[in-house]
Amino acid sequence: MFELVQNNPILILINIIMLAIMWFTMRPAIIYTDEQVSSRQLYFVLFMWFVFNICSFWGSDWFHLYTAYDDIMKGDPIVEKIYTWIANKLAPDNYFLFRIIVWGTAQLLLWDTFRRLSVSSHLLLALFVSIWMIWFSYGRVSLAMAIAFWGLTIYHKTSNISIIPKIIGVCAILISFYLHKSAVFLIIVSLLTILTKRTSKTLFVIGLIGFPLLAYLLREGLTDTIILTMTDRTEDLNEYLAKAQQYMNAEETGYGIGPLLAHILEKVPYYLIMAVGVKAIFDERKNTSNVNFLEVSEEIQNEYSGELENYNDEAIKQNAPIPENVKVFIRALFFFVLFSSAFLFSNSVSTQVIYNRFLKFSFIPATVVLGFLLENPRYVNYAYNIYRFALF
Repeated sequence: MFELVQNNPILILINIIMLAIMWFTMRPAIIYTDEQVSSRQLYFVLFMWFVFNICSFWGSDWFHLYTAYDDIMKGDPIVEKIYTWIANKLAPDNYFLFRIIVWGTAQLLLWDTFRRLSVSSHLLLALFVSIWMIWFSYGRVSLAMAIAFWGLTIYHKTSNISIIPKIIGVCAILISFYLHKSAVFLIIVSLLTILTKRTSKTLFVIGLIGFPLLAYLLREGLTDTIILTMTDRTEDLNEYLAKAQQYMNAEETGYGIGPLLAHILEKVPYYLIMAVGVKAIFDERKNTSNVNFLEVSEEIQNEYSGELENYNDEAIKQNAPIPENVKVFIRALFFFVLFSSAFLFSNSVSTQVIYNRFLKFSFIPATVVLGFLLENPRYVNYAYNIYRFALF
């Protein structure tokens, strides 16, 4: 008999089929980065993404909230107050409607973010649904991430000459804290990306100083402070640590060559994309020469006009400055990967859990940066190899 329970093979198979359909539909946008899928295909994938968010049966969090929905309506502190309000006022006794509201809002914000960036939104969607959408559908923290990155994009609006978008952007970033307590890390990184807007040297210095300093502070008790910030109450600390221990014990029972390889395949792409993205920022400062088609003699232009035009376009793409609304995601990815990795240098169980959670904040910036790299002829080979690695 069919049951709506965790690890139901039929439900998981449905999710796998949906992922395969979305990947196959958007695949042309990745193979030919300047190609747009049809409007019908685009809206079909957006709808499939929406359904996948509502019915993400593959993970445990869907069933955790499903079984605890009555407690959420009663104000159980396992979720933030905003979700208790949504459950009571907008979706009483209806968990599916609750997910439609929460994940539907998150999807709208993230899609609007993709559309505002100086990278093909079709390409970004294709990368997202083929690699990282599965994590977006998993936890309610996705809403916090979606509104924070939307705010960061609004703040760095290309044609921004008014202070109003900056105010809206900062407010959106701060609101993310009320959508998930771990968003305090997201807010810190977002503010750092704003403060380091002017120079890539600042980015490098902060990384060199911040990484060992944070690793040291974590050993000296900063971990407990972070957990208290995420849990709201002192008595929640022991409960959190107990759950962390259970989580790590469960992980250890599955360790072997297979699970270890899965962990590597999941996390290494973040580091690779970050490295190439930072390289692009530093390369930008080295590009002092530009190819100008008009400097070529008229005789050569007439004879080789097609070849020169293609070469000129290629050179312009390679040497064009990185749009600020893309560069901000490179900086964000750098900080997420760097600072979350500092948690690896502690033997505490809780820091291992926090590392996994905080590194997950990287998947939206990683999508944007990988999309930019695929569109840039200078880095396209790196990007395709990373994509194949991440997809595998």
